[in-house]
Amino acid sequence: MRKKAVLITGVAAAAVILGGATVAVAASTQTTDDQPLGGTELQQASDAALAKVGGGTVLKAETDDGATAFEVDVMRPDGSKVEVKLDRSFQVSTVESQGWDDDSGLTALSAEDRDKAGNAALARVGQGTVSEVEREDEGGSAYEVEVRLNDGTQVEVQLGSDFQVLGQGAPERDDD
Repeated sequence: MRKKAVLITGVAAAAVILGGATVAVAASTQTTDDQPLGGTELQQASDAALAKVGGGTVLKAETDDGATAFEVDVMRPDGSKVEVKLDRSFQVSTVESQGWDDDSGLTALSAEDRDKAGNAALARVGQGTVSEVEREDEGGSAYEVEVRLNDGTQVEVQLGSDFQVLGQGAPERDDD
């Protein structure tokens, strides 16, 4: 009887240890990818960033897995680009100039064009959320839309000036 009690105790202890290991592995495999902002977070982060830099157009707004809570990329009225970092209470912590190598000479996107491009890309891909829309002038493309698929991969969709799909890249993992 004593051997049976020791055996049961040993099996129970092993189950607890294995259960804890499973939780630890699951926690360590979670990604810390930045996620696009939406709703009130998007509005508050955008308002704070635009107020800090003197207006412009929000190009991208997302969570930040670094020391700050949110990152907002803004194109200023003069065409320069900055990245605004905010804390959880939407207070600006830093503003960094961006030497991005994208099409900085192109006009900023209007909200209407951003919506049209995002909707066209989602219609093509069939799932996911739009994480970025940019003007483009390579290979006949007028817009490039990045869509985060439900499985966490990302797809880039190239659109013409009439919002017709010109091409779509293969799904890729974002290693940023």
